[in-house]
Amino acid sequence: MCLKARLTQSFSRAAPTYDTYADVQSETATCLIARLKDREYQKILEIGCGTGFYTLMLAQKFLNSHILAVDISPVMVAEARIKLAGYSGVRLEKADGEHLPAFISGPFDLITASGALHWFEDLEKTIQQYRRILSPSGSVLFALFGPNTLFELNKTLRVFDNRICLPVNSFPKETTLQGFLSRAFNEWNVKELSLSRTYPDLLSLLRSLKNTGVAPRMETGPFVRTRAGMLEIERGYKKHFGSIRATYQIFICEGSKSPNHQITKSPNPQ
Repeated sequence: MCLKARLTQSFSRAAPTYDTYADVQSETATCLIARLKDREYQKILEIGCGTGFYTLMLAQKFLNSHILAVDISPVMVAEARIKLAGYSGVRLEKADGEHLPAFISGPFDLITASGALHWFEDLEKTIQQYRRILSPSGSVLFALFGPNTLFELNKTLRVFDNRICLPVNSFPKETTLQGFLSRAFNEWNVKELSLSRTYPDLLSLLRSLKNTGVAPRMETGPFVRTRAGMLEIERGYKKHFGSIRATYQIFICEGSKSPNHQITKSPNPQ
C-alpha cells in the first residue's frame, strides 16, 4: 500500500478519537493562531484540516474571511463539517494538499496548515506550488513535526528491534525547511518549538499515537505481540529516560512574497 493510501486509512480510522487524544496538535494550532495576531485575510486555504479544530480557530478569528479547508481523509472532512456547521464562510473539501486539484487555484491571502506537511513526499515542490497561488501580498504559515519528535520512543524501540520504523524518521530537518523557504519567499522564518508529555505507561503513549493516526510500523505485523514484550520495552524506556516522557519537535514556518511583510528572517541555511 502506498504512503498516501496508508495515511488516508490511518487518519480515517482515527477520526472518531482524534480530538480526545490530539492535545499536542491542539496546542500547536494555538501557537499558529497567536502568530496571526492583528492581521486580516480575505481568502484562506487550510491544508490537512483533520477534524477541524484549527479550522474552527481560524473561523472564529476571521469572521469575515472565506476559508477553504481540505483533507485527504473523507472521514476527517465529515467530522470537520459537523464541527463547522454554523460557519457559512467555511468550505470543506476532500483533497490531497500535496497535489491540489484544479479547482483550488487561488489567489489566497493565507495558506496555512497545522501538523500536516511533514507527511508530504516532495515538500519543496509543494511550497513552490503554494507560492504560485498566493496573492501578491500573501503568506504561508504552517507547523510541522521534526525528526527529533518522539526521540525517546524511537531510541527505545530500536534497541528492542531495529526493524521498527517510526514515521518521524523521514520528517524534514530545520536546515532543510530553511532552504525550502529561502528559495520560495522574499521573507521567511523557521522557529523551533518543543512540547513534552508524560504518560502513565507505554501503552498509554502508543494508544495516543494510534488514536491520532500515528503508530510504529513493521512489515511483518504488530511489533509487540505479548504483554511481557510490552513490559520489557517499558522497562527499557524508563531505564533510559526515567519515565514514559515523549518530546515533540515542532517547526513553525512562515513565508511571504512581499518584502514588506513583517517576518523576522532566519539566518541563511549552511
